[in-house]
Amino acid sequence: MATSKSTSKASASKTAAGLGKPKSDKKTRAPKAKSEVKTHRISAKDKLKKKKRIYTAEELGVPKLNGIVPTGVQKLKGKKKGKVFVDDAESMLAILGMVQAEKEGEVEGKIMKARQLEEIREAKRVEAEKRVQSKKAVLEEAKGVLRQKKRTKRDKRDEKPTDDGKKESSHKKKRVSFG
Repeated sequence: MATSKSTSKASASKTAAGLGKPKSDKKTRAPKAKSEVKTHRISAKDKLKKKKRIYTAEELGVPKLNGIVPTGVQKLKGKKKGKVFVDDAESMLAILGMVQAEKEGEVEGKIMKARQLEEIREAKRVEAEKRVQSKKAVLEEAKGVLRQKKRTKRDKRDEKPTDDGKKESSHKKKRVSFG
């Protein structure tokens, strides 16, 4: 018995120091009892709640709108080949009206934009014409000033009297003497 006490003390010191696992004494421990098998109990709420079934379009008999039908399928008279359309004329007209309104809105928007661009082009063209006219007016004014100066100089030169009272001819004869 002395040896078993010394080994249990040694094992206790090992576990306290964290060096190893404590050795179990098979005699001191009680045998494990068998665990009871637990059965899943369904509550009353779960019994009342059933999974809702999700139906497919084929089961409900919903027609496929505007779907392509294979060529081998027989067509009813009066219907367009290869298409299945809505039976309700009012809903079809409502859809058609919405689409047409969108298209008309797009067309109106394009027309308004084109008009605005045309107005801008017209304004630019008018501005360019005004600039050309103002440049021409400035040029003509400068030409008129130059012509006026030329006339006044010519008139002053013509009116200037000479010593003899004769007008000087613009072409003087040059005389050369040979000697």
